[in-house]
Amino acid sequence: MTRPLLTNIQIMRFFAAVAVLVGHGADLFLPAATQLRAVPWSAGVDVFFVISGFVMTYLTQDQFGRAGAPRAFLIRRIIRIVPPYWLFTTLMVVAVLFFGEHVRNTTLGTAQVITSYLFIPWPRSDGQLNPLISQGWTLNYEAFFYLAFATVLRFKRGLLWLAGAFILLAALHPLVPDRLFVIKFWTNPIILEFLGGIGLGLLFLRGKRLPSWGSLTIAALAIATFLATEPMDPGLVRRIVHIGLPSLMLCACLALAPEPQSPSRLRRALVTGGDSSYTLYLSHTFTLNAAVIAWRSSGIGTPVVAMILAMAAAVTAAALIYRWIERPMTDALHSATGTSRARGIAAVAP
Repeated sequence: MTRPLLTNIQIMRFFAAVAVLVGHGADLFLPAATQLRAVPWSAGVDVFFVISGFVMTYLTQDQFGRAGAPRAFLIRRIIRIVPPYWLFTTLMVVAVLFFGEHVRNTTLGTAQVITSYLFIPWPRSDGQLNPLISQGWTLNYEAFFYLAFATVLRFKRGLLWLAGAFILLAALHPLVPDRLFVIKFWTNPIILEFLGGIGLGLLFLRGKRLPSWGSLTIAALAIATFLATEPMDPGLVRRIVHIGLPSLMLCACLALAPEPQSPSRLRRALVTGGDSSYTLYLSHTFTLNAAVIAWRSSGIGTPVVAMILAMAAAVTAAALIYRWIERPMTDALHSATGTSRARGIAAVAP
């Protein structure tokens, strides 16, 4: 069943991808002491996790306990997520082979390559549990969430089982030794952000909506929470409280806000950006690094101007890749597997 496109969710997707883009752009173009680099732009990742929980709940509202639902869910998620990720992973392999001097902290060890394609967390040369595409660590969490979600789709009360399992995993995280790094990774309390999105999805399905003043109040509380928790010591708790909680609150502001009856031209443009947000997330490091190389070679322009132009190029490249490569590729896979092309909110990722 096709679900209507929720423009508020699409706009959140675009903002989340742009936040990550700004963070990486600032790291590449601006000096370390620049104030812009002090902003935790990585919070876009947390927003993506909340959105995933919301969207999966919204898409499967009548699927729990239905025969064949887990298989159909996984097929659609694989078609939507895997081909673009494998495409850019392969491009990274090519980049390391031919432009290795411009690629940081990435090698082509057999285990690193295989686990990157299979969404399994594995240490790279600098010890970080990142795949060949550094930002792909989030896709390892997404894949884990999708697998868990498909498993509980077998049960009428599947969401309760999922919530209980994720809470238990997060509680066990401090007890898991570092040498069991795969288990340590998948028990990280950051997985609770998916549950936050599920909670928002259930509220949405029950018709709960926020008035304008309610959205503004929660947004103000999100900013206050962010500022109040800034002094917390670095660590997992800080990530959840300082970034995760405000991200959930900001998502609530839009997810539970009424959809406009006649969207403006700007809103339509932002929704279009949301369509290609997954592509932007995967591709932007390629565009930014190419722009850095060109900028340093030419010596033209200030760092800020170069960064803005590079970011504009990244957004444009993502839109073109989505339109001319990604969408046709996923459409062909839907045709080959006999599944109808995803439409509405299911047509984009995560």
